[in-house]
Amino acid sequence: MQNINAATKKKLLIALPIAILLIIGVVFFINKNKKAAAPVATTSTKKKVQSPVNIIAVADRPYLRLEPSSDGHYITITVSEVKKVASQLDYEMEYQTGSMLQGFGGMIKLDKLPISDKKLFGSQSAGGAITYHEDIKGGNFLAQFTGGENYAVKSAWRYFANSDKASEFSSQDTKFSISNQELSKHSYVVIYNSPGYPSGLKGELLSDPYTVSTEKSLKTVSSNFDVSIRSSEDGQMMGYDGSKWQKMDSKYAEGVVKTNGPAMDVYLLIKK
Repeated sequence: MQNINAATKKKLLIALPIAILLIIGVVFFINKNKKAAAPVATTSTKKKVQSPVNIIAVADRPYLRLEPSSDGHYITITVSEVKKVASQLDYEMEYQTGSMLQGFGGMIKLDKLPISDKKLFGSQSAGGAITYHEDIKGGNFLAQFTGGENYAVKSAWRYFANSDKASEFSSQDTKFSISNQELSKHSYVVIYNSPGYPSGLKGELLSDPYTVSTEKSLKTVSSNFDVSIRSSEDGQMMGYDGSKWQKMDSKYAEGVVKTNGPAMDVYLLIKK
């Protein structure tokens, strides 16, 4: 009897681990089949628009503005006018901070114009902590329009943190400059080569449209601004006052067209 019990115990000791392994295998197989049968969650991402850049005529390009915030940590992108039909703007902003290249992107639904989007120069953690970028110099702004005939425009912008209390500023391409002693009282200045200009302008374009913005409106400055645009030929300086185009008294000398007048939203040159 003792021999039988010993033999039985020995068989049980061998069979038990095998049984446990079989049970584990069956459970694993069932779970695997359940996972395989379960629907897999999918995420849809919008494909990046790859439209030709700066192909459409300047007269058909959108009029955009860039404006700094009162503390210099944000920039507002405003779509003021779209001449070719579009329902959505996807954009990429890149800018230089010291020796580093930074950037951000965004999307704007063009349901009603003008429409704006305010963006941070910096980064924000999941916990809400914000790191602000410093020593911003400007960069390029790529705007891609969809909803009709897809097209894209790209142009330069320059940023000034006016700690030196300067009163004269120039565009990134150095062709445009503006000065007024009152500008020394403004802390942040953006000069932007807008891809397009407001409707109503008649004449052949000789320069980029240039917009000038600060953390507070320049329209409150009562004194005139000295404005110049470099050009290979004599041209007529035009200014957009926010509602209509104004012909500005200008003179051409040594490859530069100069004028003196009140602040305008947009400056450009046309053929005389």
